[in-house]
Amino acid sequence: MAEEIDDNDFYRENFSADTDWEVFNAQLGDILRKWEVDVDIGVPLQPEELFRCKWYVETKTLDMLRNGIAVDYYEAQLKEREPPAEGLSSGRCLQRTNCHHDLMCNWNSFGPPIRQSSELHTLARIYGLRRFVVLHPANGANNYMKSTSEFNFFLSAAAVVAGEVSSVVPIFVQIYDPKWNFYTGVSLAPALRTNFRLIGLEQTPAECRYLTGLLSLFHDKLPASYPQSAMISVRTTYSLDAVRIRIPLYVPFDHGLSSEDIAIDGDVERLDVQHFYALPHGYAPESSTESYLVYTWPELSENVAFDSEMRTDFVPSKAPLGKIYLSVEAFSYLTCCLRDYQAVANVKRSLESYVGRNFSGTSSGAEQTNPLDKLTEHKLSARRERTYELPSQAGLTKRLPGPMTESELTELLAYLFPDMHPEMALFPYAKQSFKYKFDPMRIKSAVADSLVCRLSCLLATCHAHLGGVEGMAQLWAAFTRQLRLLWDNSLTVPG
Repeated sequence: MAEEIDDNDFYRENFSADTDWEVFNAQLGDILRKWEVDVDIGVPLQPEELFRCKWYVETKTLDMLRNGIAVDYYEAQLKEREPPAEGLSSGRCLQRTNCHHDLMCNWNSFGPPIRQSSELHTLARIYGLRRFVVLHPANGANNYMKSTSEFNFFLSAAAVVAGEVSSVVPIFVQIYDPKWNFYTGVSLAPALRTNFRLIGLEQTPAECRYLTGLLSLFHDKLPASYPQSAMISVRTTYSLDAVRIRIPLYVPFDHGLSSEDIAIDGDVERLDVQHFYALPHGYAPESSTESYLVYTWPELSENVAFDSEMRTDFVPSKAPLGKIYLSVEAFSYLTCCLRDYQAVANVKRSLESYVGRNFSGTSSGAEQTNPLDKLTEHKLSARRERTYELPSQAGLTKRLPGPMTESELTELLAYLFPDMHPEMALFPYAKQSFKYKFDPMRIKSAVADSLVCRLSCLLATCHAHLGGVEGMAQLWAAFTRQLRLLWDNSLTVPG
């Protein structure tokens, strides 16, 4: 009789516990299914469409490593159009997906010479892809992948998960320092697999600076019996000296070369009075303009052209295609000023805290009366004509606390009320008839070059250059004093 065996003496290892790699695969698979990476629907790309369209980007973070792994999904928002008729009748190819069509399409091999890489992802520029997924550390600047074990961990996970979810979208893993733009990845099709590999070199080898050396390197990767010649596309880019029309920062009522003149290629031209605007504008000093001239030779056989250190056939005079690209990065100074001007709405202080209680310029006894009594008084003197002698200006700009001097404040009032300052008025109001021009849809906007329009522009200018909120309060106090003077003398309010 067999001897009875005690099971307690045997060690049993629990193989049901999931490893970190399996947990990561499960989480990554759930995310990819939500993004429908198994759907391969699309239309052929138009020339340089990837560089002009908008991109949809979505990011998910998985708990892995010290700071987590970010999974980014990029998809180009292409214009809706009907697919070609031959694409509908031929059905789906088991070896060619949209990813592989994009890789072989020569229309997006070269794009505009964009200076900032943030405008388009590096993978879209290198491979011409319309959809792709990127795995990278959440805080890549301080915690990026360095070891081979980490590379293999995430790259193997990407390959396994891509096969499980039948993904037709390539998946990349960013390794090393993010500034290097170093990616490795994989793309699967029902009957085809594509591996993406990069090699980093500190210096470009001398033989790889010309087409002959690149072709030799390419043929070394192919079997010796491969009969077909390679197809190449070449582009040469020349950086041009941009012809710039430099408009410096323009500040109204700031007399000087930087505010009243326009410099065009070193020649100074006076600013016309008709082009005057009471708003600061121009371009910030960091604005730049770059021009590029590119020549392209698309779809050439390697036996047609020759390019080496001694001789080259790729000269601009023989190029079949040529384009000029202009890259402008202009930062509007007016936009910055108006953005800061909107923040004034959050100011909680009262006007009296800036310019005092008696800012209207009347006596202390008048301040104690109701100001509506003056407006509703039935005894009004006769209305004067528009041409009149200047009334007494004493006290209009004096005794107003603020950052602006009396002369600066007087110049602003001359712009608002040019008839009351004939000796310094340069911008009179245009004689326009507003009859039959009432538009109920624009009831909240001021008429162009009206008194309200000029006052709004000056308030924004004061906030930007003439003392901020204190300067605005000082101008408003002087403006209300001027209106009171016109009202007391039964004069027409201009503008």
